[in-house]
Parts: sequence; C-alpha cells; structure tokens
Amino acid sequence: MFKVMIEGIFFYPTLGYNLLRNLVQQENWSWFSRIDDGLVLGAMPFKSMKEELVEKENVGGVVCCTESYELVAAWSAMAEEDWKAEGVEFYAIPMTDFIGAADPAEMQKAVEFINKINSQGKSVYVHCKAGRTRSATVTTCHLMQKKDWDPNVAFEFLKTQRRQVSLGSNQWQTVNEYRKYLNTNPQLIKSDSS
Repeated sequence: MFKVMIEGIFFYPTLGYNLLRNLVQQENWSWFSRIDDGLVLGAMPFKSMKEELVEKENVGGVVCCTESYELVAAWSAMAEEDWKAEGVEFYAIPMTDFIGAADPAEMQKAVEFINKINSQGKSVYVHCKAGRTRSATVTTCHLMQKKDWDPNVAFEFLKTQRRQVSLGSNQWQTVNEYRKYLNTNPQLIKSDSS
C-alpha cells in the first residue's frame, strides 16, 4: 500500500516532466519512436495520438506496461476500451515503476503477443508512462527473442532508436532472467539475426 501511495505522489510530476521535455526538446525526447518494422516504443498514448498511431504507424496491437491506476489518472489517455474500439488488440503487463523484477514467463507472453500482431502485418505500440524503463524492458526482451541477442546488445540497439531509454537494476535483472529463460527454452528464439 505504501509503495502505491509513493508512486501515486510521483505520478503527476513525472508525467508533467515528460510532457514538458517532449514539448521543449521534441527531437531528443520524442513521445514515441519506431524501433523496427513491427515495433513502436513510447510514452503513455493520449486520444489525440490515436489517428497517427493507428493509421500512420500501422499499430494493430498495444502492450501496456502501466499499472491500471495510471491510465485512469492520466486525463485523456488511451485505455483498453479505446484501443478495442479502433480494432486494436490490447495486452496488459502491469509493471511497477522502479520496484521489482518481472517474471520471465510474463515477459514471454508479452513477446508472443508482439509476434502474433507482427505476423498479421501490423506494428505494436509498447508503452509505459514515459517510454523509458518498463516499456524498454519489454522491448529489450522482444529484441533478444527476435534476434537472439544478449541483453546488452539488444539494449544498445534500442538506445540507437530511442535515446531516452534507461534500465535500472530491476529492469536489468528482468532482461537477464529472460535471457536465461530463452537459453533454457531455445525453441522460443526466432533466430532473425539480421
């Protein structure tokens, strides 16, 4: 309960910081970034971005890494029902910002969702509040599975596409545990090493 209270206190200031930073430094702090043909990584999407994401970026699926209260707290954020009304599939993998590592099996489910949407010729928008840590964790895991990369290689590639991504110790623990998970389940690796 204390953890949720602390996160709630920091929610609006950190969301405001990201909005301001995007406004002032849009080139260096974009709201979202195309990572590859099938993946867009970004911050919490707002209803005003719906058309651009669905039509221009070809988004057919969303992986939401926020906790449920975050979508409710952010005025005009795209929620699950908003995406579904647009014909966009939605997958929630609620992750706590800054606290705790995620289970590798849960990461695999998110990666499988991304692969499913990509196989339909659509892109996936992976987001958290700021598009920096939680969504970067899922995206790093996806790149590891898709390219059979080690965590540091996947993350360094990700940084070339979206400068503001950052993994803390809990996120590094998650991606390292996911790499071990892939090593013990090699049939899951797509081996698209291009």
